[in-house]
Amino acid sequence: MAIVAERPWHFIPVGVLALLWHAGGALDYLLTQLDFTPYTSQVPPEWLVYFDNMPAWVTGAWAIGVWGGLLGAVLLVMREHWAPLALAASFVGVAAATVWLTLISNPPMQQVVGMEFTIVMLVATAAALVLWLYARWMRRVNVIA
Repeated sequence: MAIVAERPWHFIPVGVLALLWHAGGALDYLLTQLDFTPYTSQVPPEWLVYFDNMPAWVTGAWAIGVWGGLLGAVLLVMREHWAPLALAASFVGVAAATVWLTLISNPPMQQVVGMEFTIVMLVATAAALVLWLYARWMRRVNVIA
């Protein structure tokens, strides 16, 4: 069993931000998948049609990105060994969905929903990568057991 290092000053702020970020993503996923009308009525109908017609694997990648990220954030705050793995799954999921939505989909997402949402997806992908790398670093320096 590895000796657990002292928590650096940045660990709690990063963990709290990761939790809030991924909780927001999980809420968005859940309300969208449940077609919660007070939530989904706030976007144009063509957006909903576009997302409803995504291949199942893209929806699955989105789910892995969202729920893997939330699990990873919880594990990170708890300083659990599996946090980097969950955050890696989150990164792969959100990256796969982003690549399909922005580069492979016909039409690409930016033509249907605009550049604002495309930028959100790119930021989400970058955030997932940074959180995964952060968790790996914290494990490497024994902050995470």
